[in-house]
Amino acid sequence: MKFRSSSLLVTAILLPVVGWIAMGQASQAQINPNQPTVLAQRRKLSPEEKAARREKRAAQFKQTLGLTDDQVTQIKAIRQSYRPKLKTSRQEAKALRERGASKDQLQAIRKQRQELRQQMYNEIKAELTPEQAQKLEKLKAKQRDRRRS
Repeated sequence: MKFRSSSLLVTAILLPVVGWIAMGQASQAQINPNQPTVLAQRRKLSPEEKAARREKRAAQFKQTLGLTDDQVTQIKAIRQSYRPKLKTSRQEAKALRERGASKDQLQAIRKQRQELRQQMYNEIKAELTPEQAQKLEKLKAKQRDRRRS
């Protein structure tokens, strides 16, 4: 009888404490519902808004790297040529996920998309001067570090 009362007492004390700690950790991990994620914001954009966003990024890219108008036109053409391929790849991945594809199948699609992006990057880099290419590498490294942290 003494064992039961002491275990009940310990349970009565520990259960609320563990629950309180778990609630505190869960509330810290919650996302603010008033602020949609970047991905959710991107999905809500109309085609015109997406195009405007691309133009804004292109202008920033031009200023940061010091691109000429000719380079901007060439880079834009490269990106436009890859856009349908990347979109098709994303749609394939989405269809596979909905059908319950294996991790290996999804990984193969992801690798294909990664290779397409690398090809596009290499073509863009070929249009740049050595100084601009070096700046681009630094920007890419900063972006990678920001994503990892």
